[in-house]
Amino acid sequence: MSHIHLPDGIMPFAWWASAYIGCIAVLCIMLRLINKEEVRRKIPFTGVMAALMLISMSVPLGFIPVHMSLSVLNGILAGPALGFIAVFVVNIMLSLMGHGGISVAGLNTLLMGSEALIGYYVFTVLKRHMKPSLAAGISALAALVVSVALMLGVLAATIGVEEALPGHEQGEKGGGSNTVSFLSLSGWSAAAVILILGMLTEALVTGMIVSFFSRVRPDLIDAPAVFNNNRMG
Repeated sequence: MSHIHLPDGIMPFAWWASAYIGCIAVLCIMLRLINKEEVRRKIPFTGVMAALMLISMSVPLGFIPVHMSLSVLNGILAGPALGFIAVFVVNIMLSLMGHGGISVAGLNTLLMGSEALIGYYVFTVLKRHMKPSLAAGISALAALVVSVALMLGVLAATIGVEEALPGHEQGEKGGGSNTVSFLSLSGWSAAAVILILGMLTEALVTGMIVSFFSRVRPDLIDAPAVFNNNRMG
């Protein structure tokens, strides 16, 4: 949801370079904190989650001109550390395939990585008081609201929000206008409806998948973060 589809040369250098520095810093922290033994056990599953993210981000949500990222699901099942690393790998691969420029891969990692981190920790708190499916849905929605707000804030401060809003391409093809259109709505009303529908859809899908895993593999839902306790202490 918060993935920025901008080709190289549009985002100002200071912004995307700073984002890469921040992204690398977070990756280094995660790599130092994770428990190596737990990582070896979870690497295959993390690879599967990364592949699932790649597929979901390549398929639009039907008539809604956005795609799911499943970053929150990735954070819940793989854990915050491996989840963030998987997000980085996915964004690099997507940029090499032309799904956004390589220059914004660091920024996209920070945005989507925030979904994995926020989603995991909110889910960890909520699952003690409600069903895993409901906790996952609420966690996904909360994380998406934060990441989308951050994305819009970055775009507004750099190139203008309209350049990357969902539905922007349709306006350009339809007659050169940059106005976002969706159903009978246009402009910010259309953009708001698209984003809300997209977030609700991803929250619903996340809740359904977590519900399934809670029945067949509850150990994945209840697994702790793969942080090295000695380093965390």
